[in-house]
Amino acid sequence: MEAPHVHGHHRGHGHTHEHDHATAAVDFTPDYSRQTRLRDVGVSGQAKLATARVLVIGAGGLGVPVISYLAGAGVGTLGIVDHDVLDASNLHRQVMYDARDVGQRKVDLAARRVAALNPTVQVQTYAEPLTVQTALDVFAQYDLVVECTDDLASRYLASDAAVLTGTPVVLASVYQYEGQLQVVTGVPGEPCLRCLWPEPPAPGLAGTCVESGVLGPVPGVLGTMQAMEALKLLLGLPRPTDHALQLVNLLDGTSQRLPIDAAAGCALHGGCVAVARQAMEQAQSEGEIERHFRHLDEAIAAGYAVVDVREPDEIAAAPLHVTSLRIPSGQIAACSLAGIDRHVLLVCASGKRSAQAARTLRQRGVDAWSLAGGVAALELPASS
Repeated sequence: MEAPHVHGHHRGHGHTHEHDHATAAVDFTPDYSRQTRLRDVGVSGQAKLATARVLVIGAGGLGVPVISYLAGAGVGTLGIVDHDVLDASNLHRQVMYDARDVGQRKVDLAARRVAALNPTVQVQTYAEPLTVQTALDVFAQYDLVVECTDDLASRYLASDAAVLTGTPVVLASVYQYEGQLQVVTGVPGEPCLRCLWPEPPAPGLAGTCVESGVLGPVPGVLGTMQAMEALKLLLGLPRPTDHALQLVNLLDGTSQRLPIDAAAGCALHGGCVAVARQAMEQAQSEGEIERHFRHLDEAIAAGYAVVDVREPDEIAAAPLHVTSLRIPSGQIAACSLAGIDRHVLLVCASGKRSAQAARTLRQRGVDAWSLAGGVAALELPASS
């Protein structure tokens, strides 16, 4: 993972980027009067926010409201992790960006937006996903983490890292018109994600926005709830004393809390810390799951069989220019690929679904790998 880039007018490790529109607002003084009037916030609460360091993993549908509200609230330092570039299909729900931004890296766009909204906030960007090798070191640099991807592997990694570093993480996910929210406090004895689901489900059982579709306000609402949970934690505001998974249905307007009993979860297997450490060690022993190629011709020349796990409409919109098998990620669990005696390179739009599918196939003995960054990371073939 590359070193973080540092945005804004301050010193820090990494590269410093100056933004023209931020420069114009360099003398801007934020007005937090509406929130400091709250008895539970006040001047002392605002001072807490000013010194807080929050990491946001994912600058998409969930991450956009999280980044916007935390920057607006005056959180002193925001770390932003995202390796994707903005696609036109993102704009209906990722309303921090606009049509002129399509094709640019989301971390850079998000940093510019924060600088325009509140130039006093320091931003560190990470243009590569967190891995088992980097997550613990990165988490240790922050007071709180908000996980905003639609990637199951990333959520499990975030939960494990939270437990092992004692860093709270706010998790959320969406499926069509519904959402789920969970806070993993990182406090010994309190439940983690694996207390509910010890292992990630097979690819396709928990659909992504690409596979299942989504209306923009759904991740908007869940991301806003994540921002609220983050501010409650940072300010020490009252929170429920029970530990629960909050379920929200935006069609019928209902919300319910599913209690999580830590004693019935990881405690049966040595506790959350032991389970998280074992999961990390297992992931490290598997080795990196990704392979980096700029052109798929290079992968084929290196002996890989290419398997496209995108949906048919995605393939029609952006077909691969090499011979490939086409197996949607939702169906990969039923495919053994036993007839292929070569390395298998799985390809999706951004590398998320393909990475999860590769893990599933590896459990069956297939030498499977995921194309890092997916189709979005490929260089366009030269026109003939």
